[in-house]
Amino acid sequence: MTPAPRLIAVAALLTTSVGVLCRPAAADPLQSAQTRAHALAAEVSHLQDAAEVASQRYDAVEEKLARAVSTQLSDGQQLDSVRNAAASQQAVLDSQAQLLYETGGQSTMLAALVTGTNPLDALERLRLAGTVLDYDSQQVEAAGQVVDHAATLESNDTTASHAVLGLQAQATRAAAQVQRLLASARSALASATATVRRIEAADAAAAAAAGAQAFNTAVAAAGGTLRVSGSDAAPNATAAAAIAAAKTRLGDPYVWGATGPDSFDCSGLTQWSYAHAGITLPRTAAEQWNSGPHPSLSQLEPGDLLFWALNTSDPATIHHVTIYLGGGMMIAAPHTGENVQIQPVYMTGFIGATRPWAHS
Repeated sequence: MTPAPRLIAVAALLTTSVGVLCRPAAADPLQSAQTRAHALAAEVSHLQDAAEVASQRYDAVEEKLARAVSTQLSDGQQLDSVRNAAASQQAVLDSQAQLLYETGGQSTMLAALVTGTNPLDALERLRLAGTVLDYDSQQVEAAGQVVDHAATLESNDTTASHAVLGLQAQATRAAAQVQRLLASARSALASATATVRRIEAADAAAAAAAGAQAFNTAVAAAGGTLRVSGSDAAPNATAAAAIAAAKTRLGDPYVWGATGPDSFDCSGLTQWSYAHAGITLPRTAAEQWNSGPHPSLSQLEPGDLLFWALNTSDPATIHHVTIYLGGGMMIAAPHTGENVQIQPVYMTGFIGATRPWAHS
């Protein structure tokens, strides 16, 4: 081969080799699906937590709204009663005024009463006159008090009406925020392929198992033991009754803002269950945190409330609550798409526990 053809052949070979080397390697479909699944799991978990936070905010507004409506109704009923009383008082005063007018006024009435030749009769008539005039004075004073009370109630009613309207607007905004977050979670899941969703579900199960193991390890490290779970192992009748009530709701759907009896959110379930044990809990998870002393991990007993927060050093960020059953298990209304169920306690986001039946 002459030098020129040889150079041409070498150049062609180099061009082909460089082309092969520069061609991007084919992507690994499984690795790509795993990457997308991990991202999906993180996104869905974030959206679920955000939805729980928004749901608890909605619960708090709804509780305030219920109190405001109750106050408004009570003030309205009192106002109706006072207005009726005012009408009655006015009728009496009108009658008294008519009587005085027809008799020529108070001076004429007194002159008529003291007319007579018997001094004792005159004194008795004078006493009666004083009673009548005093009665008039009392009626006027009472009528004035009724009017003042009515004015106060009208002012309260106006304030309550404004509060109700404001809270209704807040509740509407809070509900819309929950709906937006849930829609985002549904959209994220719907846009994933079957393979990605399958891997994401497997990742979630693995994370739950790891979280449960972390909880068990933390309890052991704190010097505690995983006592037998269930209402039979509860420390007293109150805790046993709360657990028993919660178990009757197994399989009921999680519905944000629901307090039973056939659907619940997390704090709605704990509130409903402890109500059947004779203990009234506040509406939201963050408020329920303050419903009793806080046992340590080593002191946990069945019936304790368990809490999760966005910031485990700040109870104000609590967004989830369950009832501890013992043995590392709990009964919970987890999140939208799930039913009331018994599940392992997990450590991620766990902030602590509260013992409602020990509240002093």
